[in-house]
Formats: sequence, structure tokens, C-alpha cells
Amino acid sequence: MSLHIGAIDDDRSILYTLEAMASTEGWRMLTTSEPEECMEWVRLDEVDILLVDYHMPVMNGYHVIKKAREISSKLVLIALTVEDGGELASRLTLAGADDFITKPIRLADFTARLRLHEKLSAHREQLNWEERKKGVSKNTMRKVLEKLKEFSSPRDCDEVAAACGLAYVTAHRYLEYLADRGLVVRTAGTQDGRPGRPKGYYSIPGAGGALGEEG
Repeated sequence: MSLHIGAIDDDRSILYTLEAMASTEGWRMLTTSEPEECMEWVRLDEVDILLVDYHMPVMNGYHVIKKAREISSKLVLIALTVEDGGELASRLTLAGADDFITKPIRLADFTARLRLHEKLSAHREQLNWEERKKGVSKNTMRKVLEKLKEFSSPRDCDEVAAACGLAYVTAHRYLEYLADRGLVVRTAGTQDGRPGRPKGYYSIPGAGGALGEEG
């Protein structure tokens, strides 16, 4: 499983630095300054590790970590802070943080910490029996979600399968799994030629566009 990292910080220069550091290791990194976008990553299971700046104006790191942990028990949460006091560390740990990286961030420390937590992420993934017993691959699940996010309107299973390079049966299994988890919206469209079997369409919750629109 390739490592997917997310980072939220109100300082764009910090995010650029983190992106550069991640690229040296070949890691995929998503960055944002918006808490809602960050929560969407967590809800859609798009990241394995989330780096959270403690001092932010709209929603501070404590609340981001607390909310992210409520959504996901698997996610590895790492706080970024200029402070290293025991009281703050205790508070963030209780909120759900797994570790801390002190600013200014150094490449050697950044790489070592994330290598360590890559193992923790993999361990938590192995413990996720619900997905394992259903034969669900996280990388394939993310591919399906990413393709659905690219569409401006709901698409049927054939279209999703073609876009992802998957067999129809495989795409359908993932779309139904994601729909059951509430990560994808399932809607009925036109009849697919079989009596009583309307064709199903799938989209990311909140995505615009009506059935049949080009996107």
C-alpha cells in the first residue's frame, strides 16, 4: 500500500515545505488550509497520516484532531507545533494525536517519524477486519473515489469501471461497498433493459449535476 499523507496548516510556506519533503520520498501528499476540506479527506478515507498544525485561526489543531479521530480510528494523527510542553502534549494525546513534530520541521525528523508511522498505519489497516473480509483494497477504493470526484454528474457502473480500468463486477462491488458506507450516493436512473432493474448511478455526496448531463 502506497502512503497517502494529508497536511493542514494556515501557513502556505509550511505546506510547500511539507510537499517538497514528501516528494523526496515519493509520498503522495494533499495539503489545505481549510478544515472542511481536511475533514472530507478523513471521511472519504483518502489519507493514512494527517499532519495538523496546532495554531490555526478558524479551527485550531486540537479541534481538528478531535473531530478527525471521531470520524476515523485508523487514521494516524500527528500534531505540528512550536511548543513541546507536557501539558499540550497530554491534551492533544487525549484528543487523539498519535505523535508530534516540532517546528521548524527538519527533513530527517520528518522522514523518520513518517517511516515509523507508516508501519503503524499498516498495522491498523491489518486490524480492519470489515474491509479485509470483504476483499476490499484501499488503493482500488481510493481510485474509484478519485474518479467519481472528477465527474460533474452521477455515472453508472460501466462508466466508472471503464474510467478506473476495472472489470464491471469489481467496480460494482466497490461502488456498492462505498454506497453502504455512505461515502457514495446511489441513485436510480433509466431501465437497463432487465425488467424491474433500473440502472444505478453513483456520485460523491454533494456533487452537482443531474442524471444524463455531460461532465
